[in-house]
Amino acid sequence: MGAKDSVTHEYMKQPEQFADVFNGALFNGEEIIDPKKLREMSTNSIALPFGKDGAAIPKQKERDLLKMVMKTDGKAAYCILGVENQGKVHGAMAVRNMLYDALTLTDQVKAAAKSHRQAGDTGKDEGEFLSGFHSGDRLLPVITMVIHWGTGEWDAPLRLRNMYLKDVNPRLLDYTADYKVNLVSPAQMSDAELDTFKSDLKEVLKFIKHSTDKNKLRKLLDEDKKYQKLDRLAAQTISACSGVDFNIPVGEEEVNVCKAIEDMKIDAWKEGHNEGRNEERNEGISKAISMFKNLNLTKDVAIQQIGESYALSSEEAAALVNSRW
Repeated sequence: MGAKDSVTHEYMKQPEQFADVFNGALFNGEEIIDPKKLREMSTNSIALPFGKDGAAIPKQKERDLLKMVMKTDGKAAYCILGVENQGKVHGAMAVRNMLYDALTLTDQVKAAAKSHRQAGDTGKDEGEFLSGFHSGDRLLPVITMVIHWGTGEWDAPLRLRNMYLKDVNPRLLDYTADYKVNLVSPAQMSDAELDTFKSDLKEVLKFIKHSTDKNKLRKLLDEDKKYQKLDRLAAQTISACSGVDFNIPVGEEEVNVCKAIEDMKIDAWKEGHNEGRNEERNEGISKAISMFKNLNLTKDVAIQQIGESYALSSEEAAALVNSRW
């Protein structure tokens, strides 16, 4: 797992940000999902696709994040939510997420069947006995949200049907499965849409969106004072995803992103200034050595004069003269 993957995983693992992405994207900012009612779930599932010669080859599929939404009493669940963090565009996201959701639903069917077996309930008929899933059983809906942490637009299909061949008879498509990708991609969202998020996820996504335009980014930082006191993990997420590598002080839980960026610019200017001075110095040394050669002076004279003029040791001066003579 790369640096961007690790930091976005840790950031979205937080209940407040996890709930916020669903409340903002699905419910226009209304706080339907309560962070306090979220419970961690295992992200591992086993897929059994048909392998060579029809053999079933077990493959482990792992989601990024999966949480169960509990009812008010905290004892029963009513929904399962998953988050997929994407630093880059994934061309087959519709198929990938459909598989994840299907595996999560399959796990529920298996759990129901196991519960009936343990209770000695064989079902009302052979069909219920064989499937293990009885007519009164119900599944928890599964919703997966994809967060695109890149600065560019998401240009891959957002529906399974958009991945099929173009010349397929439309009447046949009526009988095929479809799957919709729920996507949060800051580059394709307006500031008003990003304002539906209530946690610092809003500041993180807005920074990523405007990071490719220095004027818009400066305006954002000047107008939104929250960037002057941002949670450390949020600041790390901004830095990792936007490519703006500003310094985050060790041990500080809150970061002034505006100051960190200004400090970065000052350091870059100093480094560039010093490099410029070094270039001027090297150019001057080269011109002096050429002059000594044109005057038919010896290397020893050149070494002595270069050493005195530029405060260099005899060894340093000799190395410079020999490399340019």
